[in-house]
Amino acid sequence: MTDVDYQRCKDRFLALLEMDAAERDAQLHTLQSEDAALAEAVRRQLEAAGLHLPALDQADAQAAPPAIAQYRLLRELGRGGMGRVWLAERQLGDATQKVALKQILPGAWTTADRRRFERERRILAGLEHPYIAALVDGGTDADGAPYLATVYVDGERLDDYVGRHRCDISARIQLVAKVAAAVAHAHRQMVVHRDLKPANILVGADGEPKLLDFGIARLLGEEALTQTQNSRMTLRYAAPEQVRGDEAGGVAIDVYALGVVLYELLTGVSPYGETSNPSALIAAILDESATVPPSTHATVAGIDADLDAIALRALRKRPHERYASAEALAADLGRWLRREPVEARRGERGYRVRTFIRRRWPWVAAAVVLAALITWHTIALDRQLREVQRERDHAQALADYFGELFMAARPADTERGEVSARELLERSVEKLRADTKQAPQTRAALLLAANAALSQLGRHKEGAAASDLAIELLESMPQKDPAALAGAYVERASDAYKLGDLPGARRYVGQALELLATVDAPDTLLTAQQQAAVYADDAGESAVARAGYERVLAIARTRLDTPRGMRSYLSAQTNLSIADLRIDSAIAEKRLREALEVAAAGGYDAPNLLLPMKAYLARSLVNQRKLTEARPLHEAVLREAREFYGPGDPWLGVIIFHYATLALLDGRAAEAIGLLDARIADVDAAQMPGNDSLWSDRGLRGTAALMHGDWQDAITRLEAVLERRRQRGRGNAPAARFDMAQIAYARCRLDPTPATRAQLAEAMTYAKDWSGWAVWLAKDLTALCDKAVGEFRIGMGTAELVRRSKRHTSAAD
Repeated sequence: MTDVDYQRCKDRFLALLEMDAAERDAQLHTLQSEDAALAEAVRRQLEAAGLHLPALDQADAQAAPPAIAQYRLLRELGRGGMGRVWLAERQLGDATQKVALKQILPGAWTTADRRRFERERRILAGLEHPYIAALVDGGTDADGAPYLATVYVDGERLDDYVGRHRCDISARIQLVAKVAAAVAHAHRQMVVHRDLKPANILVGADGEPKLLDFGIARLLGEEALTQTQNSRMTLRYAAPEQVRGDEAGGVAIDVYALGVVLYELLTGVSPYGETSNPSALIAAILDESATVPPSTHATVAGIDADLDAIALRALRKRPHERYASAEALAADLGRWLRREPVEARRGERGYRVRTFIRRRWPWVAAAVVLAALITWHTIALDRQLREVQRERDHAQALADYFGELFMAARPADTERGEVSARELLERSVEKLRADTKQAPQTRAALLLAANAALSQLGRHKEGAAASDLAIELLESMPQKDPAALAGAYVERASDAYKLGDLPGARRYVGQALELLATVDAPDTLLTAQQQAAVYADDAGESAVARAGYERVLAIARTRLDTPRGMRSYLSAQTNLSIADLRIDSAIAEKRLREALEVAAAGGYDAPNLLLPMKAYLARSLVNQRKLTEARPLHEAVLREAREFYGPGDPWLGVIIFHYATLALLDGRAAEAIGLLDARIADVDAAQMPGNDSLWSDRGLRGTAALMHGDWQDAITRLEAVLERRRQRGRGNAPAARFDMAQIAYARCRLDPTPATRAQLAEAMTYAKDWSGWAVWLAKDLTALCDKAVGEFRIGMGTAELVRRSKRHTSAAD
């Protein structure tokens, strides 16, 4: 090694280390023809590392673990061309101590290398500092090879730690300051480390750094062991005097390396750029031109002119221009953390004054603000009083509005029941349209109140007209109120959605969200975010919808103490559970149980949200074949829903749908048919034929006919549902494919032939896309069709299908 440049040898060794045996042999052969001395040195390092090389008969023996009586080796922590480090443990009475055991490899080191290793052991023995990995033992193994043992640091290298933990600027500076303090302690013991770099600084689980590897450290004033010791430095962190081969270099070498480490932690790059060419790197280190300030390449917020000055002073090319010691560098980093003037900027004009103001800015600002407050207070108080008066006026206007609403009706009409709340609300909207006395914002608030009432009565078209007028009034105001206008758009989006205008609903809620980005209106924002997610879900944008629901949850969890926050949380959890039911019913069950527990803990008992949640919880149990557990929950929910909802209410339809599904799977097809027929009649009477839930009911009614053995009735009903899906562009969706399979099964039962059996087999190829109870119920369709084809010319009747369904149920229960 004495005749070969260490850095070239190291670079070649690391490159070959990553290659397989064949490629490594070829590269060594080429290197042999170019530089025989370098090739031989690299061979010795690879041999010491225990790698395969031609004609190395004792590679395995040399790679064997050391035999040290009092230690048990656990695993290898790392290795280089000259030695290895092991995680080991030794017994100390009834206690076990883990250590990092560093061993010199027999045959790989020169006499000078051995002396250097033993000197490292002596140096460590004299260092005792909380940020230096302390020596705990040393000696020789059974083969006479020296070793040393230090405290084991279960951590990661400095740069990896700050990156993985996303440390802020203060945390990074604190780490460097602590390392500098450790280096200063070594300097006081007359020891210069000479190889400071992130790989030699580990940060433990407690967040504290430990300085390692004093392998090329030197006592101040001590002669070098060999003339090539400088080549053992890590070039990227080497000071200019190290690169030039100045053997008299002192503590300034470590100060410079700390400057490089600091620069890299602030920027993520070297002060010299990311060059892998040693010659270019040497030229950059020796170049007298100024280094670019770290703030130019900042990857972390907070790098100011003070930090730039500290880093650049540590990196100055001339040793005497740097900090006089690592202690001085640590002290300046401490001043920066305390927001005090730093020594690196001493002498700058006006610097001390600016720092004084920066450190005491609250007091300076307070003096300025106090003067402004005296003037502003009167204005703000007057504004606040006007706001209170406006709110009082709004409340009074709302109270008057609902009082006059019924006073406007003739007593004779109300006594005979010839006027309804709907008619009164519609009249009030027309009256507000013509009103020019009340302020536009007050009229808009009254119109939105009328909209809410009309919507509750199912008069969505009339409610939308009220919302449009409210938006027009708010838009016409000279000084617009973004929060009020956003609330109006939210209501208009709801109207559009209930009228089946999904694009319009998405447009209105988009306008609301744009306005809400400029104001602080958390309740309205929650509603708008929830709407946007629901509309994306309806548009088939499942990923967008799920992300929206998650955003709602994140906001709502911080506002569970408010009614709007709790409602938004429960609604988002319900919508997410509906999506989960298509993928994993167990996840949906867990989500719904968690949400119901939150509602109970918060004392929330509103049936309009809790009943659908309980219904979906029962549905998640049905999908998992937990029918016995689902049955009492479903029955209780249906009883409560009949008392709470009106006959045509969509949520009552959802709950009846889920209960009818359970009845079918229980073998009670006739009961399911009765429930569904009554539900469909109620919705038809409410004049909502386009309602999507109605078509879901009709689809399940077709399945009920199938389960009841009414083959032709099932075909007729399911074909109508399938046509509806095709009209809406969902003719190839999983639900449509399940309808096709049911139709094919009914045809097979009507006419059990190989042809109808083949049609069913083709339909069943899409079963992998189905979810929930459809998956396990449909498994019997093919078997029953095959049996009908083989044994009968007419259907087997429903008894066998019901019996098989019950068999699945009992197995699941």
